[in-house]
Amino acid sequence: MKGTKNIFTLCRMCDQGCGLEVTVEDGQPVRIQGSRNHPYNKGWLCAKGRAGLDFFYSPQRLSSPLIRRKGELVPVEWEEALEFAAERLSRLRDQYGPESVAIYRGEGTGHQEIKYYMKRFANILGTPNFIGVGSLCHFSKTLSEQLTYGAGTGPDIANTRFLMIWGGNPFFSHEPVVPGEISRFMKSGGKMAVVDPRRTETASKADHHLAVKPGRDEILALNMLHVILREDLWDKSFTDKWVRGFHGFSGKVREDRFSPENGELMTGIMPDLVRQVARSYATTRPACIYLGNGLEHHSHGVNTMRLLAIMKAITGNLDVRGGDIITPEPNLRDMTMPLPQPSISPVGSEEFPLFCKMRKEGHVLAVPEAILEGRPYPIKGMIIGGGNASLEWPNSIRVREALKKLEFLLVIDVVRSPDCAYADVVLPACTYLERDEHRVNADHCFHHISLRRRVVEPVYGLPDQMIWARLAKHMGFEEYFPWKTCQEGIDYLLGDEGVSYEGLISQGGIYEYGKREYKKYEQKGFRTPTGKVEIDSERLKAFGYDHFPIREDVLEPFQESGEFPLFLTTGANLLCYVHWQYRYIPRLRKMFPEPVFEIHPETAAQYGLSEGEMAEVHTTHGRIQLKAHVTPRIRQDTINIPQGWEEANANELTGTEDADPISGFPNLKSLRCRIRKMK
Repeated sequence: MKGTKNIFTLCRMCDQGCGLEVTVEDGQPVRIQGSRNHPYNKGWLCAKGRAGLDFFYSPQRLSSPLIRRKGELVPVEWEEALEFAAERLSRLRDQYGPESVAIYRGEGTGHQEIKYYMKRFANILGTPNFIGVGSLCHFSKTLSEQLTYGAGTGPDIANTRFLMIWGGNPFFSHEPVVPGEISRFMKSGGKMAVVDPRRTETASKADHHLAVKPGRDEILALNMLHVILREDLWDKSFTDKWVRGFHGFSGKVREDRFSPENGELMTGIMPDLVRQVARSYATTRPACIYLGNGLEHHSHGVNTMRLLAIMKAITGNLDVRGGDIITPEPNLRDMTMPLPQPSISPVGSEEFPLFCKMRKEGHVLAVPEAILEGRPYPIKGMIIGGGNASLEWPNSIRVREALKKLEFLLVIDVVRSPDCAYADVVLPACTYLERDEHRVNADHCFHHISLRRRVVEPVYGLPDQMIWARLAKHMGFEEYFPWKTCQEGIDYLLGDEGVSYEGLISQGGIYEYGKREYKKYEQKGFRTPTGKVEIDSERLKAFGYDHFPIREDVLEPFQESGEFPLFLTTGANLLCYVHWQYRYIPRLRKMFPEPVFEIHPETAAQYGLSEGEMAEVHTTHGRIQLKAHVTPRIRQDTINIPQGWEEANANELTGTEDADPISGFPNLKSLRCRIRKMK
């Protein structure tokens, strides 16, 4: 293909789907820039997005399927690899039952179209153990809001006057908020508060920074609610009509034990600052709260986020312009239906029944136990698509033991990921520049469906959708995967919306399926059992959980630990990486070339540590060694370790025993640890 042309598509270096203009010369992509026509990023592009061509041309890309022979992965042809994988999966199904095969969808596959193909395959196979990265990331936030008012929300930053960012760092991480949007908000006179144990890049730009003690966000939220309710700052007309359980909740929160003065010792935040931020949020209408992933990874993250969901509602900031708005999803066809759900319960459904029921999935935390101990039944084989269980799941030491014990492991990825060390078959996926895929932008508060359009034919690998279709064919499931191309799959999924692949192209790659409406509850109520915002949750009650969001033991102090005196936060992404991904791209690796942990200067002095010196970080689960980065931008009682480093894997320090009882999300943000300077 000769000549030069610019093609609109979507980035997939992280999951946010920024619009791109890709210049293609003589059939080769030569330039990537942000698209000014996309309503989300409006031309902005992060370091990862700008490295898209480095990803496409990376010498680390898998060029052919691999099969393990005599302990080594060797290249083979596609048909041989697919036939081998199909035979092994069929053998496991016939010998142990379909539930013995688990399918894990990692972050690398995205959270939209590819999951339909994977779940469809699982349903046809008959396994209930389709398991997504949503049992480790993001869905806990959604779950807390679904339990409270039946839907997730997004902050309307462009139209707000006061923004509270709690547990997120959008100026640095791959959050669903473009940094430029926050900058424009602040330049227009908007005020911002950030809650985070670290003075992050975002916190340093804020009007107020609340450096909360790790694991005490729940108490800080109650302290703010105490101020709002004691000072009559809530929206009485909305609350009287649309909130269930407010009277009992208000009576509890007003008690002196929840005052900022009583909370100071536990949260580490001065009462005057708590009062100032709570008043500003409640009186500066409209206001919104962005909930980051940092709130999810605590022992009671769902409860904390339920309190903040309640705060949004009772202050009149729910589904209003400039507040936290509910954006309906488009009418997509469910590709997994009318295939029946497997009759056997997935792993994790006993421990986390509400999560598994609402997600219609199993749970990550139960997988190693099923492999190693056979509880509740044995998992013998696994398919990992776009994930890195050995690095990203908590208690990595035990996860690696589990992967080694599997009778069969198939990995699908663009490069040879860490999990490939345990794989029997590896299938190469192509990059996002080589596949077609739709994306819904409801998470960004837009009524848009946009198109990730293939700009070149695959150089290596296949689109993930077609890998699953071809594997299904070799399993004898061909009739259930009639789509021969990604375009055909898109046409099927979008058919009920009256738009097609070609229709998306004709509209510049962006289709608007609805218009912005506010206060939709006035016509339809909320999507909860009572039709109201539920402080007393009927769904939690139905599953045997405490339906009230204030735990009886919420004010119990941390047990003092002389052996592990410091708090440890893990799991944060670095600007140039997403989890493990992209450390093999030289220009990104230069930005953060090696693993370090952040430590306050005074704390470093106590341990005799200077910048760049090696130390060992030790928890009850394990120990790793890495260099110290001495910075005043962190609490003195806290250290922070980013995730994704093979040579210093933070998840060797994490476990599963204090997971959130509702979501099952592991505690990654308020662990106890000790450090030791290396000689």
